[in-house]
Amino acid sequence: MSDLHLTASPTASAALSSAIKKQLLTGDAYAINDIPGTGPLHDGLIRKEFQRSLHYEKKGTNWSDDGPDAFAPWIQLKARLVDKPVDRLVIWAASGNGDDYVFLRMACHWLENIPVNVILAEVPPIHGHHSIIMYSTEQLAPLIEQAIPLTTTARAALAREYQAIVSHPGQLRECDENGVLQFLDLSAHDHEVLARCTNRWKSAVSVIGQVMGFSNPRNSLGDAFISSRLEHLIITGQVAADAPRTSIRDFRVKLAQKTSVTFSH
Repeated sequence: MSDLHLTASPTASAALSSAIKKQLLTGDAYAINDIPGTGPLHDGLIRKEFQRSLHYEKKGTNWSDDGPDAFAPWIQLKARLVDKPVDRLVIWAASGNGDDYVFLRMACHWLENIPVNVILAEVPPIHGHHSIIMYSTEQLAPLIEQAIPLTTTARAALAREYQAIVSHPGQLRECDENGVLQFLDLSAHDHEVLARCTNRWKSAVSVIGQVMGFSNPRNSLGDAFISSRLEHLIITGQVAADAPRTSIRDFRVKLAQKTSVTFSH
C-alpha cells in the first residue's frame, strides 16, 4: 500500500520516517514545517515574514533558508499528489493541541479539490503531553491501525472551519481542557517569560528553556515563539539585555530598571 504520512512538524515527520525505515509503516513522510497555531494565516508572504521574525539566528533555522512563501510546501504537496498519486494520505495530528487542531483543518483546506483518500491518525496524549514528538517510533506506528477515514463531506466541513480560523484576529490559537480552540493575543504568555527573569543577569537560553519546561503540556510553547516574546519584552523596555542579540546563547537578560540599556536586535 502506498501511503504518504503528513505532519506539521519536521520532528514528527522524522519519527514517521524512522518507522518506515524499520518497516513499522509503509510509504513516505512529508512535513509542512509550520506552527499553524501561531501567527497570520491569510497570506503566505506575510506568514513567512512572521516565521522568520521568530528566530534570533537568521540562517540554518527552520524557516530562514526557505523561499518567500510559507504556503509553498502545500503547493508542492498538491503537485506531488497529482504527479505521484498515493493510496492513502495519512494526516497525523495530536488531539487537543492547538497547532494540530489548526493543521488538520489547514490540510483539508489545501487538499479540498485533490482526489485522494484521506485518513486521520489522531494521536492521544501521552504522559499528559498532547504532542506527537513525545512518542517513540515504536509507540507511534501502531496508531495507524486506529486511523479513521475523512469523507469528502467531513473534509469540506473542516476546510470551512479553517476559513473561520483564518479570519479571526487572534494570532495565538490554543485548545482548552475540553479541546475547544481558543483565540489569544500573542502576548498571552509574556507573564511566564517575565516570571523566569530576575533582578540578576541570567542567560537568555536558560529563561527560554525554563518557560518551555513549565508550559502547558496541552499547548507546549516552542523556543522560537518564546524567543520572539522575549525580544518583544526587551524592545518594550520590560527586560534588559547585556549584549547584541544574535543568538539566544549570546546574551543575558534581567528585569529592566529605568537606567537599563538595551541593544538593538
